[in-house]
Amino acid sequence: MADWGALLTTDTGAPFITPQSIPLALIGKQSVALRTGSGEITTVSQVIPAGRPVIPFVCATVNCVLSYTVSGNSCIVSASKPTGAGTVHVYFFTIFAQPLPSWGIAIWDEQGTCILTNETRVLTDIEAIGTNGSDTDGGFNINVSRSGKVGIVPSMCGLVTGVITSGGVRPYSSQYFFSAVWNGSNTIIHVATSNGPPPSGTQNVTYHNMRNRVYALNLDNYD
Repeated sequence: MADWGALLTTDTGAPFITPQSIPLALIGKQSVALRTGSGEITTVSQVIPAGRPVIPFVCATVNCVLSYTVSGNSCIVSASKPTGAGTVHVYFFTIFAQPLPSWGIAIWDEQGTCILTNETRVLTDIEAIGTNGSDTDGGFNINVSRSGKVGIVPSMCGLVTGVITSGGVRPYSSQYFFSAVWNGSNTIIHVATSNGPPPSGTQNVTYHNMRNRVYALNLDNYD
């Protein structure tokens, strides 16, 4: 902790210590209609300051495969394999210079950059869902409901492999990804697969559970 400066905490006691630490804050949010054509992928991108960390939280109105990449100064969220027509909602958080409010509080770091104001939408109260290392409460076995509009950090959580013997012998694999489906009132956090379940005639089916957690955020607090 710095010898001087300001110590700010949230209602839950999480600290923001200045001038040597900078909180991640909401830089942008977008809602995009899902592309439903065969093989089509819906992408949502956000420009971020170069060299800064970024984290997206995502939900959709139908189940779909969610993932993201960071390239240069852009964060790109992808949504594919939707179960029907719907919308994907993406909230991006990163570190960036805060615009000065017309009135209120403003805090600068040691380099003279405004890092926090009374209007900053700070990333806080992230929930870790599941148990790391658990085969029953982690990875692709997570299936929970949360009240409100809840987004997740897109991530892979497992894999299933096998050998298809019907119509010719060929390998089969399908990746599991966490998904968040918001119905307007509640959000179901479970999984979506890149190639669906093993088709009839698949042999040597093997499931690989990553047994990881998924990280979630109540997006209602940022609307």
